[in-house]
Formats: sequence, structure tokens, C-alpha cells
Amino acid sequence: MIPKCPDVPPLTQEQIDLLTKIVFLDEDQVFPTNKKCDLLFVFGGTHPGCWETAFEIYQAKKVERILVTGGIKPGAIRHSTWKYGDRPEAHVIREKLLELGVSDKVILIEDRSTDTLENITFAKALFDFSSIQTLGFVCKSYGAGRQWRTLQKQLPANLSYIPYPFDTSPWENRRISRFNWMHTPEGKSYVYGEYLRILHYGQKGDLSPLSKKISGL
Repeated sequence: MIPKCPDVPPLTQEQIDLLTKIVFLDEDQVFPTNKKCDLLFVFGGTHPGCWETAFEIYQAKKVERILVTGGIKPGAIRHSTWKYGDRPEAHVIREKLLELGVSDKVILIEDRSTDTLENITFAKALFDFSSIQTLGFVCKSYGAGRQWRTLQKQLPANLSYIPYPFDTSPWENRRISRFNWMHTPEGKSYVYGEYLRILHYGQKGDLSPLSKKISGL
């Protein structure tokens, strides 16, 4: 198990740049233009950004179908605004989308998963991903690299992806972004932990591995 906040060695500017690219993805990837996607995949979570970001994309008419994932994660640290107890994350996200005006007819839900790999594995039983060409996905910005690589590994090779990340952090009143993570010890530790998880799950076969490790890390 990779710690959420491991000890971080001193980082060079080159290592910081590479960590940003791997963990948050290329800036060109995560700030797309008005390109539409055939399906929007929402990774489970308790942060309001899950449904708020999904609604923004739907409202902008960039997608017509939304697949929401997320079950009950025992012992998970939930966002401070979460007031829904042990309800499956996908049920709450769907409910919030309906309140915002999204039609129930366009929403699919997967409500058994407890992690990124299960989000995708259980979703495959509900939807034929070979029937689409472009998949958008909503996730926390510091999880974008790991979740994109997991989608790549687990779904058909012909799919192209449009990430729609939102900034947040495990700490109240602070956000980790591609622009500020390197300025605090906590940010460095969290992003370095994401890098280690990408290495670990790549070796395990859950996600597309890095072509090579960052020199010195």
C-alpha cells in the first residue's frame, strides 16, 4: 500500500515539471476546446466538484450521456459538505445532477465500486464502450494521470479521452493544482504519492505503465 503522503526527496525543477505532467497530465489535454464526447464518465467521490463539473459539461452541450460511478467506501474520508451517510456515491451524484436539471434519461449509474479500477470494471457491465469513440471523464485534478491511465488499460484501445478535472485537496480551505502543488510540503507529498501509485499500479497491470521512471525518484 502506497502512503497517501509519503516522505519526499528534494526535487529539481526538471523532476517537478515531469511530476506535474504525469500526475496532472499535459496542460493541452486537460483544457480542451469545445470538442464533444460520446459519453461522460464520472469517477465516484463525495466532493461537490463531481456533479458540478459534470453539470457544466452537460450544460455546455458537450455530452448527451453520463455514466456515474461510485458505491459505498467503508472508512473513507468524505468531503466536509457530505451529509448523506453511507449512501452510494453514484446515487447522490445522480440526485444532484437531477436537481441541477439533467434529464434522468441520460444518466446511467454504477453503484458497487469502491476504487478507480472497480469504477471502470463494474461500469463495463453496464455499458458497451466499444460503441463509442470519445470518452470524457470527471475526476480530481491530482488523480487525472492515474485515472486516465487506468481507463486506457481497461477500455478498448481505439478510445480517445477528454479529461475534465477539478481542483481540490484532502485539507480544508486549500486546493492542490498543477500550478501550486510544489509550493508546500503537503502538496509535494500528495503529488509524489500519486506518482508512486502510478508506478505501483502500472507494475501490477491495473493501468498503462510509464515508459520510464523519473530519474532520481
